[in-house]
Amino acid sequence: MARLNRNRIIRLQGLPVGVLVLLSTMTLMLSGCGSFFKCEGKASCPATGTGTGTGTSTVHYAYVANSATGPTYVNGYTLASGSLTATTGAPYLLGYSPSAMAVTPANTFLYTASDSDLTGTGLGNIYGYSIETGGALSILASGSPLLNESVTSIDISPDGQWLFTLDKDGLTFEEYSINSSTGILTLASIYNITGALGQPVTPVSLKVAPSGDFIVVALGTAGAETFSFITSTGAVGPTASTITPATAATGINAVAVDGNNYLYCAGTAGLQVFSATTVGVPTLLKTYTTGKSPRSIVINSASTYVYVGNYTDSTISGYAIGTSGALTALTGSPYTAPTLVNALARDSTSAYVMASGFNSTSGIQLFSIGSTGALTSSASAGSGTATSIPGAIATTH
Repeated sequence: MARLNRNRIIRLQGLPVGVLVLLSTMTLMLSGCGSFFKCEGKASCPATGTGTGTGTSTVHYAYVANSATGPTYVNGYTLASGSLTATTGAPYLLGYSPSAMAVTPANTFLYTASDSDLTGTGLGNIYGYSIETGGALSILASGSPLLNESVTSIDISPDGQWLFTLDKDGLTFEEYSINSSTGILTLASIYNITGALGQPVTPVSLKVAPSGDFIVVALGTAGAETFSFITSTGAVGPTASTITPATAATGINAVAVDGNNYLYCAGTAGLQVFSATTVGVPTLLKTYTTGKSPRSIVINSASTYVYVGNYTDSTISGYAIGTSGALTALTGSPYTAPTLVNALARDSTSAYVMASGFNSTSGIQLFSIGSTGALTSSASAGSGTATSIPGAIATTH
C-alpha cells in the first residue's frame, strides 16, 4: 500500500462544471503578469483554457524551455520540412523556470513543472496548458497552479490517463489521473522510492514504458528503480527491481524504454542496455561507450535507433538497435550538438531529433534522421541560458 507523505502540500484546483465553450485560437502573451501564482487580469496575461485543446496530431509541435529570451520563457516550434517555425504567440513567458514538461498523447494538454530551487518561492508548482490551433498555449485553471509540488521529472502513460511526477526530495513519486476534458489532475497515490542501499538518491528522470507495463526512475548514484504498472487501472505494484551501480562513483542520469521493453540507462558507466521484458525486471545485456556525462536519451518510434546526448562533450551518440537489444554505432556518430547538450526529443513522425543546449546562437538544433539513422543538422534557433536551469523539451505525439 502506498504511504502518504503528510508534510507534502498538494492543492488540486477544479474547474467549474458545465458545458465547455469551444475555444477560439488564442495566443499566450504573458508579459506584464506580475504574480507568480496567478495572472492578474492584465491584457497581456495568458488566455484561459477550458481544456478543449484544438491542436492536431497532423501538425508537429515542440516546446523548448530555456529560450533565448530567458529561463522563464518556453519557445514553441512547428516542425515541418526540417525547419523551425515559431508557433502562434511564441515565445511564452511563464513567470517561472520549467524543470520538466510533457504533452498528453492526444496532444490536447502541455504540463510544466517548476523546481523551488529555480523559482525561489520555497515550493514548486505544476501548471497545465491547452494546446490550441497553431500550437498556441492557453493556461488552465485561470492561471493558478494545478499542484503545489517540487519535481524534477514528469511523464504521462501511453493511454493518457495518468501523469507521474518524480519528487525533488528523492523520496517519492506521485500518480495523478488526468481529466481528458479539462486537463485537471487528481491525486491517485504516492509511492516510496528506495534506490540502491547506502547510496545518496538524486532523482533525475522518470519514464513510463511505451508498453505501459512498468515505470522506471533514474536516481543518480542510487541507480534506478522499476515498478510494475497496470495502465487500465492505474495500479502501481511494489518495486520490480533495483539497478545497483557498480561503484559509488557510477550513476544513472537518464533512462528510456523502447517499444520492445528494452531499458536504456545512461550515466558515468556509459549506455547500459537491459532486457526488461519480464514485467519490468531488468537484466543487463551490455554496456556501450558514449561521450562524457550523458544526460538525455531518445528512441525513434520504431525502436530501431537510440540517441544519447553527451553533456560535457556537446555531442550526440547514435546507435542502431539490433536483435535482442544489441547496439551498433551509426555512421558519423558522435554528432556535433549544441554546447552542453542537456535535452533530446523526437517529433511524432520520427523524422527529426531536437536538441537543446547553451550555444549563444544555436542553443536549439533540429536534426534530420536519415534512412540509416544518421543525423544531419537541418535547422537551429535561439540561444540557451544559464547552465543552472535544466533543459526540457516536450513534443506532440
